[in-house]
Amino acid sequence: MSTAESIPQTSLAHEVECHVRQYTQGRIRNLVVEEDKGGLVMVSGEVRTWHAKQLALQGALELLSGDQFRERITVIRST
Repeated sequence: MSTAESIPQTSLAHEVECHVRQYTQGRIRNLVVEEDKGGLVMVSGEVRTWHAKQLALQGALELLSGDQFRERITVIRST
């Protein structure tokens, strides 16, 4: 068994999810990252500020090109 075979492979969606969580420092709720068979990655969740949304977008785009990325991140204002 080679070294490459023993290293667990993580999916692109999982990598993006971890990166967005780290980049936003936990400011995104209900984060869901899904990758379809064509390689398109959808990031969805809820944030309280536009700044947190920008951080989430920037975190995802560090790993993805713009043509393989879609988002449904909603800014939820508390009343």
